[in-house]
Amino acid sequence: MIDQDTFNKNVHFRGSKGLVFIGDEVLVYRRDGKTDKFPYFIDVPGGGRQDDESPFMTFKREVAEEFGLEISDKDLKYSRKYDSIEEKGKFGYFLVAKLSAEKAHDIHFGTEGSDYFLMPFIEYLELKDAWPIYQERAADYYASITGTKL
Repeated sequence: MIDQDTFNKNVHFRGSKGLVFIGDEVLVYRRDGKTDKFPYFIDVPGGGRQDDESPFMTFKREVAEEFGLEISDKDLKYSRKYDSIEEKGKFGYFLVAKLSAEKAHDIHFGTEGSDYFLMPFIEYLELKDAWPIYQERAADYYASITGTKL
C-alpha cells in the first residue's frame, strides 16, 4: 500500500520517518542525549521536511544523511499518512523501503544518534526502549502485510 500523496510535492506535511529493511533486518539507531524528545531511545530513519520535498523525497534525503544509503522509488513498499503528533491539522508519513542484504556494507552512520543496529523486525516491535509511536506505525505496517494485529 502506497499513499497517493507520497510523491506529491504539494502535499502539506511535517516529515517522514520509517523502516529501511536491509535484507531481512531493519535499520534502527539509538538517539543521543542532545534531543529533548526520547533521548537514548531506539528510533527509525527519517525527519522533517525541507523546502518543497514530497514525503518520499524527505525520507530519501534523511536516509542518505543519516546512513549514507540511497533508496529509490522502486525500493518503497509501503507509505501511510498519519495525523501529526505535534501539530494539529498537519500530517506525517511513515514509509517502508526494502534494500538488499549487501547494502549493509554501504552504511555510513551520520552524526545523529550514538550507534546504529540491524535487527529482526519482530525484535524491533518488542523493544522496551524504542520510540513508541513509530513502533505502533511499524505494527500497522505488519498488520497490512499479514492481516494480523500485534
